[in-house]
Amino acid sequence: MRALGALLLFGVITGVGLATPVPVLVASDGSSRLVLWLGDHEAYGYSYLNSIYEAPVEERHLRMDDRIQITSVRSSDLRAVEYFRWEGEAVPTASGYEQVAPRNETSHLTIRVTPPYQQRLVGANWTIDLAGRFGDGVVRVSPERLPLIAVVLGTWFP
Repeated sequence: MRALGALLLFGVITGVGLATPVPVLVASDGSSRLVLWLGDHEAYGYSYLNSIYEAPVEERHLRMDDRIQITSVRSSDLRAVEYFRWEGEAVPTASGYEQVAPRNETSHLTIRVTPPYQQRLVGANWTIDLAGRFGDGVVRVSPERLPLIAVVLGTWFP
């Protein structure tokens, strides 16, 4: 009887744990979606070639609970940084220029994916080539909370 009780308790605890919502970043083109591990207050990058100056750009983003903040931008071309038209000046760095973003937040990003512009999302443990994954189109990137079991199964069986 004790073994059955222990097994039942283990099942309840495991079930609750697997149903617990965890923070993730979801990229979707409406037909398919990709779930990426991204914790609260965790940073990731969005990199691409600027379509006007053909310069590499890296935007730094931060997940703040269920919102996204752009925290800074850097590029080897000053014009690609100035393109954001933020207050203040870009600071020279060893590899180009960087500017801290003004306070901002949004519930999601809408990205027009165009294969020649080498658009990527880069986290601590993952890199996603947006054109390779979604092709030419529009991708919505949003912070979400999904049950742990859905994230684990989605990671193993994309």
